[in-house]
Amino acid sequence: MDMTPGKVHTIDFESETLGETYEIQYYLPKNFSDLYKHHVVLTFDSQDFFKFGQIERQYEKLWEAGEVERAIIVGVPYPSVEWRNDYFSPNGEHHEAFVSFVSRELIHWVDNTFPTLKVGTSRLLMGESLAGSFAFSVAVTYPATFSQAVAFSPFVDDDFIQKFKDQMMLMHLDLYHTIGLEEDDFKTISGNQADFLTPNRRLNEYLEGEPLEYEYHELDGGHIWKVWKPELDTILKHYLG
Repeated sequence: MDMTPGKVHTIDFESETLGETYEIQYYLPKNFSDLYKHHVVLTFDSQDFFKFGQIERQYEKLWEAGEVERAIIVGVPYPSVEWRNDYFSPNGEHHEAFVSFVSRELIHWVDNTFPTLKVGTSRLLMGESLAGSFAFSVAVTYPATFSQAVAFSPFVDDDFIQKFKDQMMLMHLDLYHTIGLEEDDFKTISGNQADFLTPNRRLNEYLEGEPLEYEYHELDGGHIWKVWKPELDTILKHYLG
């Protein structure tokens, strides 16, 4: 396994529980050393976080400035739009099974492979759009294992909000949630017209009254990386500072 720091690596991960092979990406920072324990940033739609968000460059810049602690970035890319709907969407056929895979198999592999801090408060889940819903889904299902999550413009419906209402342990969570003001009427990657703004406001309304750490922002702009990317600086400082 390639442990070269400062590069994004890709491996095929065989899941014993699901009997399938998934692509996993990982980035070890330039300062990587086995002598130190690291936070884990787990991104979904990881190829987009690297390509459009340039998350590893943002991390390195903040490390140089002494604003963040040591962290590795691990991610799950999506092989196709269909796969994304099936696995990351809260209503996807394999969604629940994949939430279990992340919380049982994937994080154990990460903790056994890299020197990590191994606690919920040192793990950060991140995603945008359907992958943002997935990040929140994992956190709300396993709040003690993953207590920090970020969702940019997640897909939200009543069933998704119900997941939060059903979780008695929300006080473990520290969430960061954004939605674009232009997302009341836009075209999704699947080509459908959608309103994400209204249901995201409903989720915000519910979470505002609950006993968790929660930050919510309505951003100028739409459902695109140009809107999400500038948030990464604040987020990495907030969770890794």
